[in-house]
Amino acid sequence: MFRWFANWTVKLFLRFLRARLGHIDVAGARRWAARADWLLGHPAADVSTSQVVIGACTGTWIDVPGVDPGRVILYIHGGAFITETPRIHARLVAQFCRGVKARGLMVAYRLAPEHRFPAALDDCVEAYRYLLDSGVAPHRIVIAGDSAGGNLALVTLQAVRDAGLPLPSGAVGLSPLTDATFGGDSMRRNDGLDPLFTRAIVGNLAPLYVPEGKEAEPYLSPLFGNLADLPPTLLLVGSSELLLDDSVRYAMRANDVTLDVWHDMPHVFPAFPLLAESRGAIERICAFMNDRFGRDANDRRPRAT
Repeated sequence: MFRWFANWTVKLFLRFLRARLGHIDVAGARRWAARADWLLGHPAADVSTSQVVIGACTGTWIDVPGVDPGRVILYIHGGAFITETPRIHARLVAQFCRGVKARGLMVAYRLAPEHRFPAALDDCVEAYRYLLDSGVAPHRIVIAGDSAGGNLALVTLQAVRDAGLPLPSGAVGLSPLTDATFGGDSMRRNDGLDPLFTRAIVGNLAPLYVPEGKEAEPYLSPLFGNLADLPPTLLLVGSSELLLDDSVRYAMRANDVTLDVWHDMPHVFPAFPLLAESRGAIERICAFMNDRFGRDANDRRPRAT
């Protein structure tokens, strides 16, 4: 009974947000994001944060007791490329940090429409370089992100590889956008089932970040990029999401991708602690990260699944 009530409550909240997104401007979206962040983003008492300047943007170090300072989760937040909820995301990242005894570095990349593509990607690559320059070994870094941040996590992998930099040990994407052309069938099939997004909403949001005519470029749509020689990746997505097929098709094209589809879960469901499935998903993510952190620098063998 409680699980049903929790699922109903979360979906009701998301449908409320969907109604607001249908006719809201960027400033309005940021006001609603700030309100949600204030209401829902309550970090645990033992979580500490500190700010750092990284090139043209900033980052937030997230620390919990007992971590290995040589392990780092580079986290890229979602928010349709236009908003951020630093408290909500810091709480989520802290749960990952606690589960794998790692530090977290969350990138406050420049937001659209003031800073369109490739500003956010440039900031994420710069944050990865910052970690390397700080002495963090690449095999002790995992890149993770949700929604728009999941897109940036996956394209950062390609950009890092293309720049000749050493790759991290793994990546995690929560409901990532992988196709900025919105060509997946779930965009039609789940329209009306997804409690947060509709085809019309994503169609209105996309041009704020994506330049016209560039939707299929690999650094905007990682699905269409060169997916060779990338580290093991875990993708989690809900079965009723508009972006379901973004993860499914990416997993079909790329090597060494584990795809977890969770029945009837909403967009970025691990971020909702009210959901019992959120706890299970966080445990799954932490198990994957622990496996990747446990690999030797020279051990690139596929992991057991």
